[in-house]
Amino acid sequence: MKVLIIIVVLINVIGCSMQPTNDRQPKSTLETTTKSSHSQNFKERVPIGTWEGISRSGAEFKVLKIMPNNQHSLTSYNIASGMQFQKSVSFTNKDIECDKFDCHIYTHTADGKLPLKITLTKFVDQDYLVTEAVWLASEKIHSTSYGLKTVKATTTPERFIAQETEKLTAIASIHKNKRFGYWSGILEISNEDQLKFATLDYQPGQEATFTVYTPGLPYQVKMNFKPEWLKQNNGELITKLKGAPFASEMTFRFPLKDMIKGDFEQRFERYPERLISNGNFSLFRVKPLEDYKLPKWLKPLLQKLE
Repeated sequence: MKVLIIIVVLINVIGCSMQPTNDRQPKSTLETTTKSSHSQNFKERVPIGTWEGISRSGAEFKVLKIMPNNQHSLTSYNIASGMQFQKSVSFTNKDIECDKFDCHIYTHTADGKLPLKITLTKFVDQDYLVTEAVWLASEKIHSTSYGLKTVKATTTPERFIAQETEKLTAIASIHKNKRFGYWSGILEISNEDQLKFATLDYQPGQEATFTVYTPGLPYQVKMNFKPEWLKQNNGELITKLKGAPFASEMTFRFPLKDMIKGDFEQRFERYPERLISNGNFSLFRVKPLEDYKLPKWLKPLLQKLE
């Protein structure tokens, strides 16, 4: 009788072990589940919206757009050219994979030649820390990182292009030498991580305008100075500023014909010995579009290096 009971128990145990469980799903079911979870993560971690920021590497203004029509893009505007040049990479939901920490976008460089991985890491609120990694033809990886701020209105490059293109084109074609012209570059405030986009409209006989654009903000800050305010000091030009919310004095240096290096500081008006803030900037002369074209003899040499 004991032997019979043992046999019955063994049969039940073996029978239970042969039953399919929820943990053993067919491959097609697993793939469907995975894609579904990625879709949910995409909606949660990369919401529809627009972000912008500045990459120090290459001096580029970046704009990330996640669109409801599933046609997304990351556009890079060349700051030194006054936003006259831009390149864009595109991707869709299927190119995005998210985990608990990051979202990874797998696409190609703007020319379509090299694999590009864009990693979005949630930073503060809806802001992102971005890392771009390009797999080079030499089988080495080139990477760069920058921050992006969420944008609720028109992006800074779009606003700048609409407002300033006509002016900078006219100025660039006239002033190709000396200190006058339209200048464009990057400004950095000490003890702040975020870079800012800055321009200088400097023409003879006119009040000069120094403008600062902060990524994520729908407005720009303008500061002015008159040419007669400029004072020479050991090869530098120093001027006070009018209408300046974060700088009361600015210094310009001209290390190269087409470059300005400078710094600024803000002090209490009543107590000038007290420093409120300070920083530095690098500006490049904006040239006419035709001046950026490569000479014919250089193109085949660059193609060989690709």
